[in-house]
Amino acid sequence: MTTERRAKTNRGQFRRGPDPRRHKFSKAECQAGFWATIYSILQRYPDAIVSAGRHMACRFLAVAGRHNKEKAR
Repeated sequence: MTTERRAKTNRGQFRRGPDPRRHKFSKAECQAGFWATIYSILQRYPDAIVSAGRHMACRFLAVAGRHNKEKAR
């Protein structure tokens, strides 16, 4: 006798469309996270200096500035 079992759907799965459990980060939250990341990198890797004499975190700042200019267009 073979019994077939159906996999139970996960009640926590997101479905398409609006869902009050989803969180969309605001611009302020994104900026706070970015600066927290830069601060964390500077704290954890104080000696990570590239050949140009700048810290590796400066690369992230340059990329962020480039993305901000593209969004402004």
